[in-house]
Amino acid sequence: MENEKKNVFEAYNIIADWFSAARPQMLMEKAYLDSVMDLIGKGAHILDLGCGTGKPMMEYLLNQGMQVMGVDASYRMLEIARTNFPSVNFVQADMRQLSLNRKFDAIIAWNSFFHLPPEDQPAMFPIFKDHLNNGGVLLFTSGTEYGEAWGLNGGVNLCHGSLDTQQYRSLLEANNFKVLQYKESDPECWHATIWMAQLSA
Repeated sequence: MENEKKNVFEAYNIIADWFSAARPQMLMEKAYLDSVMDLIGKGAHILDLGCGTGKPMMEYLLNQGMQVMGVDASYRMLEIARTNFPSVNFVQADMRQLSLNRKFDAIIAWNSFFHLPPEDQPAMFPIFKDHLNNGGVLLFTSGTEYGEAWGLNGGVNLCHGSLDTQQYRSLLEANNFKVLQYKESDPECWHATIWMAQLSA
């Protein structure tokens, strides 16, 4: 059980085909993606962290003229993503050990960061910071209370972890991020809890 908690990406190696077929393709995330693009400008560089198959979010960003790199820890998800978008640069990496030696105008960790155990999440904020240009934007989803929750996806039990809301605010502030948007359980977006923050210049 501990491995399933620490390395959720291994479950995605098992359910990748199911996920690719089952993942809704309507772009409920559009308003948030549009807000990011408004801030960083057309043609800017985005890191899709936990990119999965690349559909539909990366596909939308690419169609809007953005330069996108995809990172995922699941080799099976990346196999599908590379088939979907053969011209995109994809990297297989655990976000907890991310070291790309480059910076981006935005990082999107949508429904990916929240698969990390709560105890692993605080260390991600310096990693986010290290991979962003000054003024760069961070978009991620989270829970609202400290703890773990498990849910069946494609017949496999996946762990979701969260800090509490104030912990996220404190971590963002400690790493020089200003919160631009915070939406708790957005009914227009799968009831996701969404953070958008900007790294201070």
